[in-house]
Amino acid sequence: MGLFARSLLVLTLLFAMVFAVGAGVLYYQHVPIEIAVGFAVVVVVLQYLIGPMLIDWIYKITWYQPAQVSPEFEVFLREICAKRKIPMPRFGIINDGNPNAFTYGHTPSDARLVVTRGLMEMLSKNEYEAVVAHEVGHITHRDFIVMTIASLAPVILYILYRWGVHQRRGGLPAFLVGLGAGICYFISQYIVLFLSRVREFYADEHSAISMDDPNAIATALVKIGYGLARIPDPQQQAQQPQQTQPQPKPSFFSLQSSSSNKKQAPLFNKSQLMGPLGICNFSSVTPMALYSTTPNGQFSMDHMLRAMQWDLWNPWARWFELQSSHPLIAKRIRAASWIATRLNKPTAFPMTAPPKEVPWTTFIMDLMFLSLPYFGIILGVLFGYAIESRVLSAQNVNLPLTIIKLAMIFSGIGWLIRLAYSFGSNYKPSKIVDLVGELEVSHIRSIPVEVEGEIIGRGVPGIFWSKDLVLQDDTGFITLIYRQPFSILETLFGIFGANKLIGRKGKIKGWYRRGPAPYIELREGLFEYGAGILCLYQPFLWVAAALCTLVGFALMFIRI
Repeated sequence: MGLFARSLLVLTLLFAMVFAVGAGVLYYQHVPIEIAVGFAVVVVVLQYLIGPMLIDWIYKITWYQPAQVSPEFEVFLREICAKRKIPMPRFGIINDGNPNAFTYGHTPSDARLVVTRGLMEMLSKNEYEAVVAHEVGHITHRDFIVMTIASLAPVILYILYRWGVHQRRGGLPAFLVGLGAGICYFISQYIVLFLSRVREFYADEHSAISMDDPNAIATALVKIGYGLARIPDPQQQAQQPQQTQPQPKPSFFSLQSSSSNKKQAPLFNKSQLMGPLGICNFSSVTPMALYSTTPNGQFSMDHMLRAMQWDLWNPWARWFELQSSHPLIAKRIRAASWIATRLNKPTAFPMTAPPKEVPWTTFIMDLMFLSLPYFGIILGVLFGYAIESRVLSAQNVNLPLTIIKLAMIFSGIGWLIRLAYSFGSNYKPSKIVDLVGELEVSHIRSIPVEVEGEIIGRGVPGIFWSKDLVLQDDTGFITLIYRQPFSILETLFGIFGANKLIGRKGKIKGWYRRGPAPYIELREGLFEYGAGILCLYQPFLWVAAALCTLVGFALMFIRI
């Protein structure tokens, strides 16, 4: 999920709570439906009006003039905005190693364009400008306004559904209207997500045409979406003397001033410019942000294509895309290749034929194990009714209570089997680039892994309570999902513990999975200077499943 999508999620959750409470109060106060619909419109408009101010407040964004990045970047941004006849957006940077970018605002006149330090470091100059052009495309297309209007439809449909199905005086016609509104509400949510995905494709097209190079946005998407990018040279780092205690890293965005010149100095000098924004980093002997996918750190098209295979051919990919506001990365890269063909440009990533065996068998197994706890509940109900006439009625036993006991037993057993399928224990040393090429993996089927690397940032850059982390090894980077039995523990870690790990090297254990993007669900991690983390979510699930089963068996021997 991209940073902009995460921002929308945060705001949507906030205003969804306001709307849910407000709609409930209006409903139980028997307020006319016209007022209820008006209330929904007010909530959405309020979200649109104060949303940018909330993002300004939530995210740790430092604002710069484009010229402070480099004169070349200012010229690029000014020219592309002039072509689209929009003002230059306000430009901000989040000091986080996780590469990302997003835009927000009300209209093009007050738009903000934000990038992270990781994005500037991991992409070449051409790729970085392609990402900026993509974000300018969102501004040009007025996506702020379009998506706000689109999000209003599900809200109104939900109001109509609630008022219709609970209408006392309308009778059957009102109930049918409410039921139809409920069905439309369900469908409308997917339509809004589809509209969002379409607009991402158009933003990519805007980038490709503006840059006259569709391959730039394609390679940037590979690096950002699959984590196939790296910065440091491991051999060079090995030659550096070991520190005896943690040292704070110098700020990447420190502005220098001179007593004789009160004007702010450029954020990067010429040599620095070729590092974070250019093709190579003069402080390293290897190309920066290289898709280092082979043992000697050289580019491998084979690994690039392997990374895209999951998006293109795994059946779970279709499901995740349906639930997502962004298209799958491979489909965006394929669309960029089509644009390149249309513009008579060479394509960077030719689409290969499907693998010999599309993992439908694996998909069916995933579904089977995923549904085992629910199947156990159904089995408990059926089994209870099946033995009713032979056992229960003769002993005058309460049928509903017995069904609950049986459902707990069968559901608990199914839950234990699913956990054994989903959480392996044979952790194997792995490289990130090899993991993203795995085809038979999902959010249910995992690969137990050990990965060594450095924590470079948070899962959501700029948010101080973000509990997830981003790990980078010498082949790429990946998100680490931090889970605990209770969400308050995750929040406390995000506030007080996550920032202490950024910049530290170490080894983590966890389970590699695939959703819309690759990620590792953390089990434990050990880092420099004695720092460590331990996630108890998986043991908690085992205990909960075992208790469910044992309590069900125990209740079977207790007459209530």
